Amino acid sequence: MSSSWMLEETTLPKLGFLGQGNHGYISLVRTPNGLLMAKKTSLHKYSENLEKESTILHHFNSIHFNIVRSTSPIVYDETMPINVKVCSIYMELSPHGSLLDMKAKAGGILPENVVGYCILQVLEGLRDLHRDGYVHCDLKPENILIFPTYTHGELCELKLASFSLAKEPNGPNPVPECLCKAELVYLAPEAAGPRGRISSTVDIWYLGVMVMDLLGAMVREGGRIAYRADMLSLLAINFLRRCIVHYSGVRATVEELMNDPFVRQSLGVPKLEMFPVPSSLSNGVVQGRFF
Repeated sequence: MSSSWMLEETTLPKLGFLGQGNHGYISLVRTPNGLLMAKKTSLHKYSENLEKESTILHHFNSIHFNIVRSTSPIVYDETMPINVKVCSIYMELSPHGSLLDMKAKAGGILPENVVGYCILQVLEGLRDLHRDGYVHCDLKPENILIFPTYTHGELCELKLASFSLAKEPNGPNPVPECLCKAELVYLAPEAAGPRGRISSTVDIWYLGVMVMDLLGAMVREGGRIAYRADMLSLLAINFLRRCIVHYSGVRATVEELMNDPFVRQSLGVPKLEMFPVPSSLSNGVVQGRFF
């Protein structure tokens, strides 16, 4: 299906709430022909962020990338009640939520082999971003979406989402103020503060923190993050040591991490019961097809 088509917004009723973004919220909508989509809406003052996100999604708009796909090529403006002006973009809907949802369903800790499997797909998405000069700048479990896969023996397909804080190839550096206000526990040391600098190594730091989080091993010590080694295997510890390095120049690259033993572990038999389902889809009331 081509994504180069326009939507008649008046025909798209909101069917449910999917989540909260950096500058807005995400809702479930359906077209007249039954296509279910995610609609990301922000106040109009954040329209530049949505324009940037829409541009990035269209740059990577292919089934060959581990990056969520746009379902319409433009940013839509609308006026809400009491004259509140907002803007929106439309994306493919994730039937299984995010890695944060999967972690919650598993009781707060995911098995190491599952985390390794998932992180390899995240690295594949980062490889494509970094090759084209982009930096995500906001990697965390809720921004990694879970899609079904039709490849035999695979558990799922993961895609990177939420690019409103991303750095474009010719984007500003030092970083804009909005990134300085991002979730600081995930932010790399060199990116913190008004003089922070952004490069692809920032995403590697984010990746390491996300691995700690998914494994339930992250702790805070005096405003800094660390991991509980007693909760981790040697494979996981060695992987984290390549990511959580305060001097960015010696952090591993995406390509190096893609060959790390931690992400090359055997997955074993996939457990489908691990898949979360957003509450707006789990009640059986919403019917439709996916992009």
